[in-house]
Amino acid sequence: MDRPVRIIAIDDEDTMLSILKRSLEPEGYAVETFLNAGDALQRLGSGEPADIVITDLMMPDMDGFKVIERAHSIDKDIVVIVITAYSSVESAVKAIKAGAYDFVPKPFDPDHMLIVVKRAVEARRLKLENIILKKQIEGAVYPEIIGTSPAMRQVFTMIDKVKNTDGTVLIIGESGVGKELVARAIHFGSKRAGCPFIAINCGALPDELLESELFGYEKGAFTGAINRKTGLFEAANNGTVFLDEVSSISPMMQVKLLRFLQERSFMRLGGKETISVDVRIIAATNEDLKEAVDKGTFRKDLYYRLNVIPLEIPPLRERKDDIPLLVRHFVKKFSDKYNKKIIGISRDAEELLIGYKWEGNVRELENVIERAITITDADIIGIDDLPYEIRTGSERTTQSVSPYPSDLTLFDIERLHIANVLKAVNGNKSKAARILGIDYSTLRRKLNSMGIPIE
Repeated sequence: MDRPVRIIAIDDEDTMLSILKRSLEPEGYAVETFLNAGDALQRLGSGEPADIVITDLMMPDMDGFKVIERAHSIDKDIVVIVITAYSSVESAVKAIKAGAYDFVPKPFDPDHMLIVVKRAVEARRLKLENIILKKQIEGAVYPEIIGTSPAMRQVFTMIDKVKNTDGTVLIIGESGVGKELVARAIHFGSKRAGCPFIAINCGALPDELLESELFGYEKGAFTGAINRKTGLFEAANNGTVFLDEVSSISPMMQVKLLRFLQERSFMRLGGKETISVDVRIIAATNEDLKEAVDKGTFRKDLYYRLNVIPLEIPPLRERKDDIPLLVRHFVKKFSDKYNKKIIGISRDAEELLIGYKWEGNVRELENVIERAITITDADIIGIDDLPYEIRTGSERTTQSVSPYPSDLTLFDIERLHIANVLKAVNGNKSKAARILGIDYSTLRRKLNSMGIPIE
């Protein structure tokens, strides 16, 4: 948010409002206080937009549950924190079910309240960003391919140019960049969309199996061929065949594929009948085929047959502007898959993802987000939910030299750092959690697991 975070605080006790104002304003928050819930809600609906409502649960003019309902009717994305002296498990559960972001019993530690507000601000930011990013995805011409960077816009432009032609396309890109997604976008955006799209990984099959998969075979063509098998080229007639990892096929299969590309006809294994088909070929490679031609491992004539329309997909490290969009997409995907209410990722964690080298590209990022979704206990993915190699291998973390000896384990370094922070704040765990960028309960769990006295 470019402007200061605006907070509306509602309580029928003026002393409590003063405590909130004194605690939050030095941290840069703009706090408006109201003794009357009706006045606060009128302000929420008519003044400058607010980001967070902090409300007492039990008030004479309107209870906190009604405040939550009315606040969300004015702004469905506003974040509401409930505070009350009448705290119980039942009331906390009821408040959360009513739509409250968090529940803080009175009297509260101001440092703990700051942590809750900080997390609430992050939740508000993510809600607003998710609205924008959702619109970007919904407005995309190819919604399965996530990206708005200049590099990806060039890819989309190429897809538009080639989709309604019949020219053979060679998709070039590292492993994990989404070559099959691009191939599918070309097919399903073309006049062939109503016909089959069949993908095969050439590198996953030995020659004999690859040949029988592509061309099919007649009954009795070899031992075990008890029935005729239709090959993929025949099955995909009028459609598209996607040949992934085409660089891995053997010289013998290169000859047979070249012949098919030249004649668009073939014979099944063991057959005598020539079968002609109308199939568009899209091939993909993560290797430099020109270099393979120079080395003599790939036929020059086949290379030129495949490379009629080259389409290069950039690696993720060259389109880092797309990482936040991809992260939101995968968070939504895996939150739904695992039935978890994860609203997004913290800014610090996102910065680490942006600074990482991503040798495995989009597929690696997808795996990282799936892992984080499965292990996190919070509603926002934090730094602790990311793998060790990202926490230590991001550009952000490698810009400075570690102050700890190189022979310490990660566990030792973390334990030493937490102990040093606690010592610096005279054992104030709420303040320590705020400095460490984690919530109070996470700090207590770490202290317990590390054998550091909690009390």
